[in-house]
Amino acid sequence: MEIGLVLPHSGPNASPSFIRDFAQTAEGCGVDRLWAVDHLVLPRHTDSLYPLGRRPTPVADGWLADNLAPNFELMTTLSWVAGLTSTIGLGSSVAVLPLRNPIGNARQLASLDAFSGGRLVYGVGVGWLREEATAMGMPWDNRGARSEEHIELLRTLWCADDPYVEFHGKFYDFAPMDPRPHPARPIPILVGGHSDTALDRAARVGDGWISAPTSVGRLAELVATLNRLTNERGRSSASLYKVASTAYSGARSLAESCDAYRRLGIDHVQVLIPADDPRRIIDRLPEVADAASE
Repeated sequence: MEIGLVLPHSGPNASPSFIRDFAQTAEGCGVDRLWAVDHLVLPRHTDSLYPLGRRPTPVADGWLADNLAPNFELMTTLSWVAGLTSTIGLGSSVAVLPLRNPIGNARQLASLDAFSGGRLVYGVGVGWLREEATAMGMPWDNRGARSEEHIELLRTLWCADDPYVEFHGKFYDFAPMDPRPHPARPIPILVGGHSDTALDRAARVGDGWISAPTSVGRLAELVATLNRLTNERGRSSASLYKVASTAYSGARSLAESCDAYRRLGIDHVQVLIPADDPRRIIDRLPEVADAASE
């Protein structure tokens, strides 16, 4: 099972130097992948409920900024980290597709993957924060269907053999255009989300699935549902790359969690090291990598 770490690119301790030192130390420790998270807007007030627990929960005024600012942008962060490293994988966890123009997104991702030598996986979701889309001037209606067509458009541009490509969908439409640059290979797309709808989307159109942090018991329920839906769609459940997420609370606890994840058929565990003094976090990285590999 692979081990990944969430980059410290958001929150009170985030800084360019911390991100650089974290990424390079993680690569030196043999960590498999570095993940970046996605928020383009941190509104003070939101009526949207956070949906990834067992029950949707409200978000207190100011909580997003208090915990996630400064918030260095996802794609810019991954591009910079790609230039600072040479072998470690890169991933998004998860990019909110309704906030992005799919043509521009396809070009950015293909460029990043080519520049990094094919190190990118793209975790995606439909989002939960309506106020974020409103601030960006992006539509929020039918966001599940829009996101699926966005994925189709990405693959159309990335995998095109013809010199010009056109696309005519329900939400996106363009005349023949040059699709280059192509990524180093079709970028794997991992679908995030815990609802039955999100799990079915992963089963239908995903190369894999990515979970938010949750208990092992809840994760077992989600994996069982995902496997059932994947088999019902005529695909092998083993063919989907499965990513679990957890917060680091000590070497022994992480090792025990990883053992449980392996038994569930998880391929990769993404670890978030809680906010602390940056130097202490850097010093802790070998311990985290060793604990996950035991």
